[in-house]
Amino acid sequence: MSNQAVRFRLEYEGRDVRLVSEQRIGMTLPPSDELGEGRHSGFWYELRDGDNQVLYRKVVYNPLRQDAEVFHPETGAPARVPMATESGTFWLTAPSHPSARYLVLYSSPPEPQRAAEAASELTRFELGR
Repeated sequence: MSNQAVRFRLEYEGRDVRLVSEQRIGMTLPPSDELGEGRHSGFWYELRDGDNQVLYRKVVYNPLRQDAEVFHPETGAPARVPMATESGTFWLTAPSHPSARYLVLYSSPPEPQRAAEAASELTRFELGR
């Protein structure tokens, strides 16, 4: 397994995501995640080659935050509340692969009541050469 990786810096506002930078780093990553057949819910990203074949896939917690967990000051009971600003920065890391052409993000719908619905392609970035 290679010890070379790429760290992608992304920024978002709502569901609009921008790839800000790609940085080569020395890092060994875990193997690609398998999803199996059928439709899946959640959030993941993939490296794909020019033929659209998956080179690497990682299932992660959705970084596009729309709500936050807060705790009642007296009872300590948790609750989810909408965030005032749906924007931020996040990083994704994938192995450095000479055939990588695209970084593709998949996500279920953002509304909490739709979180179990099948994910679809959220955005695709052509990687720099």
